[in-house]
Amino acid sequence: MKLNNIQKNFCIFFSVIISILIAALVWEKITLPLNNTIGAKGFLVSIGYNPTNDTIRYVFFISLPLIIFLFLNQILYKKNLKLKNLIHEKNIKITNHYPLIIIISSIFIIFIFLEFFSVNYSFSSYRIDQVHDGNYLTPLQNYISTKNIWISSQLTHGASDILYPVLMWKILGVESIGATRTFGIFLILFLKLLSVLLAYQLTKILNLNKATKIFFFTILAAIILSMSRYAFLSTAYYLSHKDIFIILFLIFFIELFIDSKFRFLSTIIIALISVISILFHTDIGIYINFILIVYCLYLLVGKKYKDLLLIFLTLIACWISIIILIGLDEFLAFLNNSKIIALSVDLIHGLKYPQPFFSIGDSPDGARATRGLLMQITAGLFVLNYLISNNTKIFTSNKVLFLFLFILSLVMYKNALGRSDASHIRGSNDLPILINCIFILNYLLIFFEKIPIYKNFSSQKVFFSLSIFFLLFYYIYNHNFYKIDNIKNYKQNFTKFVRLNDKDFLDEKTAKLIEYYKQISKKDNCVEIVTFDDAIPYLLKKPSCTKYWASWLASSTKSQKDYIKQLKKNEPEYILYYSDNRKFDGVGIYDRIELVNSFILTNYKKHEELDGYIILKKR
Repeated sequence: MKLNNIQKNFCIFFSVIISILIAALVWEKITLPLNNTIGAKGFLVSIGYNPTNDTIRYVFFISLPLIIFLFLNQILYKKNLKLKNLIHEKNIKITNHYPLIIIISSIFIIFIFLEFFSVNYSFSSYRIDQVHDGNYLTPLQNYISTKNIWISSQLTHGASDILYPVLMWKILGVESIGATRTFGIFLILFLKLLSVLLAYQLTKILNLNKATKIFFFTILAAIILSMSRYAFLSTAYYLSHKDIFIILFLIFFIELFIDSKFRFLSTIIIALISVISILFHTDIGIYINFILIVYCLYLLVGKKYKDLLLIFLTLIACWISIIILIGLDEFLAFLNNSKIIALSVDLIHGLKYPQPFFSIGDSPDGARATRGLLMQITAGLFVLNYLISNNTKIFTSNKVLFLFLFILSLVMYKNALGRSDASHIRGSNDLPILINCIFILNYLLIFFEKIPIYKNFSSQKVFFSLSIFFLLFYYIYNHNFYKIDNIKNYKQNFTKFVRLNDKDFLDEKTAKLIEYYKQISKKDNCVEIVTFDDAIPYLLKKPSCTKYWASWLASSTKSQKDYIKQLKKNEPEYILYYSDNRKFDGVGIYDRIELVNSFILTNYKKHEELDGYIILKKR
């Protein structure tokens, strides 16, 4: 029996739905035994769970419906994914002059600055967050004392842990916890400004008429801007300050898939971003470099040797410059730090990803986890459908651009798979949301353009008026983010916040500990803590005695042996050994670093107990 197009589409639709349900049912069946050769200890290790399971499950869950979709399109519609055509597709020259969009961009920028100056610097408790604030304060203290970055500290994120706070201290002329916290606010401001530029870049590659593009830009810019919020570093939204490098990369990456006079410069810049990003944020840098490698393979197959050579030479020049700037020892320490984090972070810091659908109701993150996977699938379906479509192109850029965008979305979801809590899952949904919004909005406007009555309202003035009306709605909807009193008193509030004494961030118990510890450790040149109170060295204005300022992260056997070696070398007289803040993900710190704990108990004895803190002294 010959099927009509409606029947074929229903066949594809229900087959994809069934494949998703099958993948969800099989999810828990995909299991590998725990392989912990490095000896790290965290929540997943404590329950005997291999974190690689989540990655394999994720790949299967996403790929099965996409493969079914491609297979049925081949069988029913004879549509193929013609890679050769994608690789050798010619660049098209596009219009790059939209005065009305520039006006709307200016209005968005006004909103961005209104929101920035409306930030209430009392929206967060002044109390220090030992883990999140400690991520920046203690490595910063180590850098101040040693002038080293990776040699002095095992960094959880990258050089940004040190360089961002240092930059704010230099700009503000104030060295305080308040000044350190504010850099996140300024980075979000920069992120929002880049978001407008990214929306412009995506708008200019549309195959819509100029009038419709105005409305597309307005809606897309509003969506991207709503994905980030001003917050201190312990909180993040869909887009965080780390995503600055992703947005920057995409802004210039788009230029490589159109006939652009900025192609040469853009090629150099994406190579430069790949280097800087991995230095500043290890995970983001890995994702960007992965896409850059895939892009280089694309250039190689497409015989675009000039672009390939330019990237290669730029990378060589950048890395040689970095080595000269920071020194070979620091560079080797960077490589070792990146290797340790990549190999151990899931074992130490990971959480199990909830089973799609069946975890809803049982897990607090089950619904969010399921929604994140489904958005990846729908993004993939949009991209694949576009790639195999024989119809008129809906974008003027090369089709393969969206394949790269989807691949980047896929690999960046690793953050959600690694630590599967609400904030990390939400933060990994940024690109899937963006891809879905681009296609849905574009298809709706294409449909609208085909309606006969559209021709009567297709002038740029009409769509500009619609955009202004939408901006008014956008302002009303976000009115809570614009505070006149905060804007008037911004300078006063900001100055007061950055100049707050560090003691204002401490509770009475911590303040008492700091005062006592200062007295007994006057002769010590460094501070050693074996608790989750990671900011203590900064509060004492001394470096940590080892690079493992967050001792719980030195969980692998190799790291623990190096930890002990550094303790033997520096011989701290006192060690902060115990506090009420003694568990993370339900796993005690002594279970995480058994070798280090054994060494400490052998060589140190109890000296003092103070309000729940226990301090040890060298035997």
